[in-house]
This record gives sequence, structure tokens and C-alpha cells, in this order.
Amino acid sequence: MSVTIKDLDEDVFRNFKAEAIRHGLKLGEAASEAFRLWIAFKRHGRVRDRDRMLTAARDMDMLRKKSLEGWSGVKEIRKWRDMRT
Repeated sequence: MSVTIKDLDEDVFRNFKAEAIRHGLKLGEAASEAFRLWIAFKRHGRVRDRDRMLTAARDMDMLRKKSLEGWSGVKEIRKWRDMRT
């Protein structure tokens, strides 16, 4: 499908095209993805990445389990800070 878009901000389009190229996408593919995300955002107020949310939930569960076994997030952070200095 061919589409003509009028009154498009040239800088926005140039940056959009550059990002599409950086990610190895054709301009039409990137535009379709952008349109889908815009529609999802307008319908739901924000775009949710289900896979990312599930991964975060699994990571949190793992950390909760570790803390029950005596692991301390505070001690871990201090250890990493000490290693940096």
C-alpha cells in the first residue's frame, strides 16, 4: 500500500528514517510498528511489553526466594560498591 502523508515534520521524519535504518527495518515496516504502538498507547494509556513484565516478575520471585534463604540485597549492593572503588 502506498500512502502520502502531508504536513510531516521534516526533522522527525529524518530521525525516524535514521532509526529504522539503524535497526535494519524498511521504512514501511518501521512506520507500521510506530502506527501500531501509537494506537495501543491511545487505547490503553501506555504500551505494555508482556514478555518484559513476565521476565521482571520471575526475577522478583527469584530475589524474594533468595532473601528467604538469607541473601541480602543491601549486602549485595554494598559488595558491588566496594568492588568499584
